[in-house]
Amino acid sequence: MRFALVLGLLALSGCASVEPQKFVGPSGKTAYTMDCAGYGRTVAECFKRAGEVCPAGYNVVSQTNAPIGIPTMHGLMIMSDDKMAIECK
Repeated sequence: MRFALVLGLLALSGCASVEPQKFVGPSGKTAYTMDCAGYGRTVAECFKRAGEVCPAGYNVVSQTNAPIGIPTMHGLMIMSDDKMAIECK
């Protein structure tokens, strides 16, 4: 049972990268939205990816940090649902 759990977590860790989704920002420039939480993703990883997709710099259009409850066998686990939107300069 533990082996299956560890194997499952390792499989999910492959999905841990932040994948920016492109859109047109408020000023008409290229912008991206990113999910910065869950499965090993962090806000720091979002900032790193922002620098990669906007090498000339970026402005943070919005950043949210909302608590969410995840039901578990032992009650409710509270996690942070971090999201960020950036617009390239």
